[in-house]
Amino acid sequence: MNIAPSLSLAVMIALVATPSLSSEDMGSETSQAIFGFGGALTTEDMLKSAALIPVDYEKNAILGGGYQFYPYRIGNVKLGGEIGVAVRFGKGFTGEVWAGPVARYDKIRLGERLFVSPSFTAGLSLVSDAQPGRERQEEIKDNGNANVLFYLGPEINVSFSEESSTEFFWRLHHRSGGGKTLGNMKGATNANVFGVRYKF
Repeated sequence: MNIAPSLSLAVMIALVATPSLSSEDMGSETSQAIFGFGGALTTEDMLKSAALIPVDYEKNAILGGGYQFYPYRIGNVKLGGEIGVAVRFGKGFTGEVWAGPVARYDKIRLGERLFVSPSFTAGLSLVSDAQPGRERQEEIKDNGNANVLFYLGPEINVSFSEESSTEFFWRLHHRSGGGKTLGNMKGATNANVFGVRYKF
């Protein structure tokens, strides 16, 4: 594996794991969370995959989890970082690790006992190898390398109490080269995943 992409990911993880300098506009009460999820990889691009149904799914599944911390808050917006790991299996078995900044809006109240919190993670993702299926096909088509790509994780969280430490979420787990910016790749993988988060 080329050491430069691996070094880039290591630098990203170090940046995410180190709180930034505080600002007068930002609160500094840190909150943390751990989460786990499972889902399936799709044969579609990012936009079509987010439709959930109807979507064509591969015979590839993904199980993962991670850690989030939020050192800062601006009104209802929390700002922090995320580190995660996952395994992809079905047509093959590969591992993934990702890291990046995350922003979250707390909380949109719908009725008496339903609270919705959208969030968005963006960063870098490193895999042990291209997963057989769409990711491998895209790698061959672009004559690229899927080992280190951009990571995007738009997410919708749902909880049933304003004070609840547990919530449920849907996330679009996305890897791509950002128009051949990384790995000479356009697209790579998309997965619809559902999970549980515990905040502390």
